[in-house]
Amino acid sequence: MGGDMFHYLIYGLGISSEIRLYQLEQYTGDSEEVFIHYGAVTEDIEGSIDKGISSSMSPNRAWFINDTGIFVISNGNEIMIQAAENATEDDVASFVLGWCMAYLFQQRGMPAIHCSALEMHDRAVLIAGNSGAGKSTLTLSLLDAGYRYLVDDIAMIDMQNDMIVPPAFPQQKVCRDVAESMQDASLFYINERKDKFAYINEEQFCPDAKKLGAIFLIDKYEGDVVKVERLKGLAKWNGIMKNLFLRDAYQAFQFFPPEERNRCLEIAGKVEVYAISRPQGKDTVAEITDRIIELTKG
Repeated sequence: MGGDMFHYLIYGLGISSEIRLYQLEQYTGDSEEVFIHYGAVTEDIEGSIDKGISSSMSPNRAWFINDTGIFVISNGNEIMIQAAENATEDDVASFVLGWCMAYLFQQRGMPAIHCSALEMHDRAVLIAGNSGAGKSTLTLSLLDAGYRYLVDDIAMIDMQNDMIVPPAFPQQKVCRDVAESMQDASLFYINERKDKFAYINEEQFCPDAKKLGAIFLIDKYEGDVVKVERLKGLAKWNGIMKNLFLRDAYQAFQFFPPEERNRCLEIAGKVEVYAISRPQGKDTVAEITDRIIELTKG
């Protein structure tokens, strides 16, 4: 693995990479700020792994190990991978574009939210929720309604630039049942310990950064009607904190960076957050789609 360099524009950053990142279109600009490369980990990381430690995080460096390799993210501008013997380039790319990017932007002072981000009425609208809550189906419904997506899986929020959400890359993920109903030549399987597929969708991609306008938290419950609640106070803050991409990592480290708490608090103070509960086992996608469109028009 390795060899030629590839150049991408991801979340507004120019990236130079030894690793081909799926089928993403290459970037022709010259302002590269992040370097992704293969390498060998340092002795201190090797020693930690020998002691049974599988991940670590400090303000300027994070690393983790899995069956794909060892990933080291440093100073908000470097991702180094010591790939496992049988890991494919697509396996590596999956974790580079997921966990590694979340750590990289956390080091750059930008929280990573696990969600889809859509351009609606010239604002970024985040659709978040637990696995199985229906956010992917809802996102597809909003795309069918004529809106575009900035981000499919992880949204970065630029706190220093008026809550701007930069576009990621024109790739969407779908679960197996949706993938089996699609006729798309670019569809491919991704190795993220979940049964997921991805495809390139440039037609519905928004390449321009948008100011964050609203966050919708989707969940399901044992009831009969769709419930929409505008959250206030600590409920807003907790809702945002719950959907941080690195939340599980923070819990594993038993350390939640205070600056991340403060960023979530700042977002909660400036952005409307809604909780939408949908009835378990009922098809309410069209109704929720209409509600979100109406709530974001203002």
